[in-house]
Order: sequence, then C-alpha cells, then structure tokens
Amino acid sequence: MSPGKTFQPTVIFIIWISSGLILLLIALRICVMGVVYVQSESMQPNIHKADGIIVNHLAYGINVPFSDSLIYQWRLPHRGEIVTFRNPHDDGMLWMKRVIGLPGDTLEFREHILYLDGINIQQSNKNIEMIPTQQAGTQNNILNYKIWHSYLEDDWGPVTITEDHLFLMGDNRGNSLDSRSWGMLHSRYLQGEASLRFWPLERLGWIQKKP
Repeated sequence: MSPGKTFQPTVIFIIWISSGLILLLIALRICVMGVVYVQSESMQPNIHKADGIIVNHLAYGINVPFSDSLIYQWRLPHRGEIVTFRNPHDDGMLWMKRVIGLPGDTLEFREHILYLDGINIQQSNKNIEMIPTQQAGTQNNILNYKIWHSYLEDDWGPVTITEDHLFLMGDNRGNSLDSRSWGMLHSRYLQGEASLRFWPLERLGWIQKKP
C-alpha cells in the first residue's frame, strides 16, 4: 500500500474529529453556558461594570438558540438568584437582575423601603465600596460613597406577583431600571443564572445568592 493511500484517510479522520469537537464546543457555548460582560452599575456593589460572568443556560430550562424565550422550563429561579433575561421592554436586549419576588408574593415600596409579604427587605451598604490605594509602599482602603438619584421616588403597591412571573431588581436599588419601572417579567424570557465571576481575577468566585 502506498504512503499516499494511508495518509489520505488519516487526514480526513482528523478533520472529521476536529469538526465534530468544534461543533460540540459551539453547542455547549450556546445551549449550556454563556459569557456576559456587565455593561452597567445597576448590580453594584456585588457585580461591577465590566465584570465577566459565566451564565448557566440550563439552570431553568432549555433555550432556543438565538431566541428570546425558553422552549421548556423545569423550574423557576429561587429568591435571591441573579438571572439573565431578554427584556421585552427593551427590544429583547440581555439584562441581569436579582430575583426579589416570586409568584404569590406581595411586594410594596414605602419611603424607599421594600416590603415582601409585609416584611422589610434590608439592604446594607448598597452604594458603598472600598477602593484600594497605594501610598508610600502601603496599601490602604478608602471609602467611596456614591449617592444616586432614584428612578422611582414614589411609593407603590401592594402588588401580588402573578403566576409564572418574577419581580426583579438591581442590587444598586437607587440606580437601577428594573421591575419597579417596567413591571413583572414572564419567566419564559429567562436566559440563565449568573453563576461565576471569572473576571477580574482578583474577584474570581461564585456569585452570591441573597435577597
């Protein structure tokens, strides 16, 4: 058997295997997990602008590739989880917010305080962050306090979350467009759960789940 006849099937086999692996990686990238770079400050201080976040696309169901909605949903998010979703009020753009209200919950906003089923949802240090500084070879932390204008100054509610809908808010409540302005989100628009911050490396870690 000539060397050429042996070489040709080997090359074809390698190309076939490589193509299959590439297609598998593309499928995993689209259907299983995704990467999001945060574009706003609405989730501070827990998630910062320009943070790189890995999103679990299978957390709540199966997404249609390049679609705005789930084709099959096996669960709703838990309260406190950070979700990504296609916002139907913003031409289907990808957004990221924290789940505050679930179906059956009653929410009310009075004097800048959010109440869930009559209980005050506390949020401390929402606009405070420590900034590292370098002086004379010693690293220190200084307090950076930000005062934001609230998008929603008025009281509202009580509102009861309807079936298959979610009430979402940004952690930076004074600087976040969320369900307070565009209402409840239907769960079919969910894209996944924000699971892991991979960038910047000094803040590598799992995303904190809390109310």
